Amino acid sequence: MRIRASTCLPVAALVLIFGLTYVFVVLPSGRQDQARQDAVARTATELMHALGRGDGPAACAVMTRPARTSLATRQGTADCTTAVTVMARSLTAEQRRSIAAQELTDEHVTPRKKDPLVPVHLPANALEFTQMLVTERDGDWRVVRVD
Repeated sequence: MRIRASTCLPVAALVLIFGLTYVFVVLPSGRQDQARQDAVARTATELMHALGRGDGPAACAVMTRPARTSLATRQGTADCTTAVTVMARSLTAEQRRSIAAQELTDEHVTPRKKDPLVPVHLPANALEFTQMLVTERDGDWRVVRVD
């Protein structure tokens, strides 16, 4: 069987186009997605560490204003930092250490295409939080909601 030159040229062009698309579009997109997931996981980890330490200012700093208000309301306090203190006091020292030691990774993150809210599924913890929603605001990642 002979391959004609007229067949090889279009096939070679298609291979070249697909190869360039993969190298210049698919690979960089995958790295950006991974960087995004890592940033989301770091933000969620930062919040869990602060909650475990009872560090209200650090915990509230990674939350949006509505998330801080919601946390304060759920705890029956006037503000977010007081809510974090109340939550920490309700835990044993071992529970606080366990929460402060949690390391969340990209495996806990479930990105959704074209949705600015990124869910983070939390492992079992004494606070009974199961999920956080994280979003990017002004170049920083912030927790929008904790459930």
